[in-house]
Amino acid sequence: MLRRGDRVRWCCRRSGRCCSTGPNVALTVYDVCRIARYLGVEWRELRGKYILAIVADMVAIPVLRGVGDGVCAFLEYRDGLPTCTIYPVRPLRCRLYPFHPASPSKKDIVYFDTYCPGYGYGEEVEPPWSLLEEYYREVSMQYKRMYELVFSEGYEPLEALERLIDETCGCVER
Repeated sequence: MLRRGDRVRWCCRRSGRCCSTGPNVALTVYDVCRIARYLGVEWRELRGKYILAIVADMVAIPVLRGVGDGVCAFLEYRDGLPTCTIYPVRPLRCRLYPFHPASPSKKDIVYFDTYCPGYGYGEEVEPPWSLLEEYYREVSMQYKRMYELVFSEGYEPLEALERLIDETCGCVER
């Protein structure tokens, strides 16, 4: 666990471990929209092939789809190196790795995955606090609206998720 002001010795070693030990990397609905826009497709074209939904206690959560042994569907190897085919718009959770958010109510705490092959290499770095803030902002807006759709407006969880992604991607007026 790290707090503001703490530093950890880390640098990315491009092992691909972070992209091949899933699946179930949670996405924000904003991640879904960014990926669709980047690929030049309507977000619904991502369903099944790249993105799945997990329903947990009346809340639908979009996740990256894994292909065989939890390898991310967007991971390719080029010249023997793991490469993310959507790197410029990779999900916030991927951008944050090996740092893991603690809670929107504990914004000054982050967890670090010491199993990351980059741990102990490079210079000491601080957690990416501004990126964590962006993640918490997106997650908070997403869950607030999801709860409204399910518990106040009567949508079923998957319908609520689709509606929320439509709203977020600008496909429908709210």
